[in-house]
Amino acid sequence: MATKVFSCSLTGLTAHIVEVQADISNGLSNFSIVGLGDASVQESKERVRSSIKNSGLEFPLNRKTINLAPAQIKKQGAIFDLPIAIGILLENGQISPVKLEKSIIIGELSLNGEVKKINGALPIAEAAKENGFVRIFLPLENAKEASFMEGIEIYPVRSLREFVNFCNRRIEIITQPHTNLKDFQNENRMHRGLFFDKIIGLEKAKRALIIAAAGHHNVLLYGSPGCGKTILGRAFRELLTDMTDKEILETTKIYSVTGLLDLETPMIVDRPFREVHHTASLPSIVGGGGNIPRPGEISLAHNGVLFLDEIGEFSARSLNALRQPLEDKYIHINRCNFSLKFPSNFILLATMNPCPCGYKNDKKIKCVCTKSQIENYQKRLSGPVLDRFDIFLEVERIAFNDIFRGDLNSSFNKNLRQSLLIANHIQKERFKRGRIQKNSEMELEEIQKYCILSCEDLKLLNQSKENMNISNRGYLRILKIARTIADLKGNENIQQNDLLEAMQYRQRK
Repeated sequence: MATKVFSCSLTGLTAHIVEVQADISNGLSNFSIVGLGDASVQESKERVRSSIKNSGLEFPLNRKTINLAPAQIKKQGAIFDLPIAIGILLENGQISPVKLEKSIIIGELSLNGEVKKINGALPIAEAAKENGFVRIFLPLENAKEASFMEGIEIYPVRSLREFVNFCNRRIEIITQPHTNLKDFQNENRMHRGLFFDKIIGLEKAKRALIIAAAGHHNVLLYGSPGCGKTILGRAFRELLTDMTDKEILETTKIYSVTGLLDLETPMIVDRPFREVHHTASLPSIVGGGGNIPRPGEISLAHNGVLFLDEIGEFSARSLNALRQPLEDKYIHINRCNFSLKFPSNFILLATMNPCPCGYKNDKKIKCVCTKSQIENYQKRLSGPVLDRFDIFLEVERIAFNDIFRGDLNSSFNKNLRQSLLIANHIQKERFKRGRIQKNSEMELEEIQKYCILSCEDLKLLNQSKENMNISNRGYLRILKIARTIADLKGNENIQQNDLLEAMQYRQRK
């Protein structure tokens, strides 16, 4: 009768429980793996054979068959090496099954029997807990990452030999203690609050970025070369509020399956800030590639910021691919036999020059571009893409004599961090019973409820919509920005000054 152990398979961000069945029967020596495994799964036969022999154990010479069930789920990677080896040793009677009940086993084997690090330990631990398993055996290097999941015992395994000795009650493996997420977050949070204040001048641009950070609004900064667009964009991360526990786990799962977690700090506690170069391919930005698609930059920026410096240099195909994720907060990657859904709730922060030479509207340097060159350059961003930005802001170059004047920053937003925390708290209370968290995510129902205007202000907004040729989407975005401005002040209702400030951020020159 075939023996079985349990493991996990990753498809995108989802972990599926896999039953690893092992059967040894009479016949010519043969080793086969069935169950829709890819090339890396088939190659595990050589790794398992060598690791068993080099661990001082007996590798059976009979006919060996491994089935990975359910067969309709495609399996990939070396994650099944350890459970396959354990299944063979169980079937051959070399280890006891007592300590393997209600257990998940994952890990890659080296030829000498060492257990190597795998990707996706956190979502696997989560799936194991949800499916009623009580313990998980995994590589030592993944133990700290998995320890953030409460309610399941984490057994770090160094080698196949150690695992066998544990199963046969010759040694004990000390379980990895649970890591408290709050304590880890406090110890590893990035220092904030200084870099943004060191930027000289540019008060209007700073104000716009503060509003964007408070309500998670998309921003497009444009202006002459050297005016400070890029440094403002990179300093924007200093304004971001702390992630909730749910957001931390969501973001970390994405980095876990892509293998981007650091061994010492295997948890993403600060909001991601992904700066993408314009030469990046479409799959690297939106996700995809290979037989099993991987998350792209828009998913790696989930709960954080996607920074596109010089957005006008990106291909039109890549930019237009952002339209649906910006609205829906997720992206579907479709293949012939399956479809994967990756989260992509991020702030889009972009910079660009106003023309090819970069000096249109510059007060000091004359633009040398023709009208057609300027029009063609600006058309690189289609109307639908532009309409998904909440805030448009021209960054003006500060005078050279003011660069070294520290007094320009002395009175700027002394209570900056406090106002951001107030706005964040207001939104948390406002949406605590809903499915959204930030003002930028509000839909028509929430806008009607929380963005109430006086008759005079409503008339003013409607007139501006016609005069400025604002789309319906842009109209709603003005209301969302005005709501965030009011939150920064701690006001319950939107005032006319809040609305006027929000309207100026929709003007595009």
